Amino acid sequence: MVTTVSALDLPFDDAIRFLRQKAAVPTKSWRDVWDGAHSKMFMVAGANSQAIVEDFQSSIAKALEQGTTLEDFRKDFDQIIKRHGWSYKGARGWRTQTIFETNLRAAYAAGRYAQLTRPDTLATFPFWQYNHSGAIHPRLEHKAWDGLCFAADDPFWITNYPPNGFRCGCFVTPVSRPGLRRLGKSGPDRAPDLDQLGTDQPRGVDPSFAYNPGEAWLRQTAPGPVAVSAGEAQVAAFVASSLRGKWPDGSWTPVAIAKKEIAAALDVTEGAEIRLSADTIRSHIKHEIATPAAYGVLPGHLVRNGKVMHDANGRPSIVGDHDGQLYHVGLKVVKKDGREAVWLTSLRRTNLNRIKKQFGK
Repeated sequence: MVTTVSALDLPFDDAIRFLRQKAAVPTKSWRDVWDGAHSKMFMVAGANSQAIVEDFQSSIAKALEQGTTLEDFRKDFDQIIKRHGWSYKGARGWRTQTIFETNLRAAYAAGRYAQLTRPDTLATFPFWQYNHSGAIHPRLEHKAWDGLCFAADDPFWITNYPPNGFRCGCFVTPVSRPGLRRLGKSGPDRAPDLDQLGTDQPRGVDPSFAYNPGEAWLRQTAPGPVAVSAGEAQVAAFVASSLRGKWPDGSWTPVAIAKKEIAAALDVTEGAEIRLSADTIRSHIKHEIATPAAYGVLPGHLVRNGKVMHDANGRPSIVGDHDGQLYHVGLKVVKKDGREAVWLTSLRRTNLNRIKKQFGK
């Protein structure tokens, strides 16, 4: 039987797996890895070699496995930067605390999420409560969410599962149906309006924190559990917002750039943008593959690695492989008033028989 105590056990094993399974990624800036990509990539802003990032990852993992402290990490930090000759920005105290706390909180959040979403736990605790940390200088939005209870599958948790920013200590606790009544609630609360005009950043969430660490880690996304870059994550965010109806028809985002070979095959200038519109996204909603994760990864990958093919009517497409699955990207080239653009019109799985039937090859 699942109890509140067991559902709240510190998820050391899951937190350690979360951290250890990340790929160490060198970066130039904190903007190089965005939102959910953090659940698949371990980075320290500005640490630009694989070796130094791996050393930092091992030191953080040691804190989870052995219970080492911030002061222990600071000693490791000093040795790591001396060994690699790394020159970092910011004061040592601030920088070490940010690296240490941000990574540990994300790992614990992912581990907690893994526990709370186990079938037996979800059956007993179908609601989750947002809890403010009690910080002396709170973020007003986080304080306003304190005590709110939402269903475990409420979209709020996709972008606002804590931590929701640097030094954010907010956390989630499970709530049963009887527990909800004891809180004086006849049902789950209504999620707050998180939209901010002109941005996909949810209200009250720091840049690059608009994701659920555990959900992004555990989700087996199409086309697979692939870590995405900032650019890909931004495409995925545009797709998610378009599916919610935030962007009107005609809004678009670039998903890839036509390199030399692709540009020549499409008869466009090298560097031409391949664009995806909000209305195209919404027209694809009935397709299984129409997910932010798929659109974030597949178009760019296929443009870089696929082959341009033309059907009997001269319409261009790109066909390519990703993780053993063939995909088809339909395109439309538009040239007007000396300008040109390539629009993505379709994205779907395919196979050799369909390719032969459509392109005669």
